[in-house]
Amino acid sequence: MKPSSRYFELMSDLREKISREELTEVQANAVADQGYDAWKEEKIKSALKQSEDRSTMIPANKVWERFGFER
Repeated sequence: MKPSSRYFELMSDLREKISREELTEVQANAVADQGYDAWKEEKIKSALKQSEDRSTMIPANKVWERFGFER
């Protein structure tokens, strides 16, 4: 099936309106993203540390039961 020419007309209009610099420059919300990245990194480190203590982990069979994947 061949795409309609209308689609290509719309896409060419879009290319003319947005410059390469606008698409690749750092956005103003990048500062907010840094906060999220720091939170995400701390969350991962905390989870890795928690995973070292197997006594606090939920047994696999209980996880399977909870999500309805009983064997």
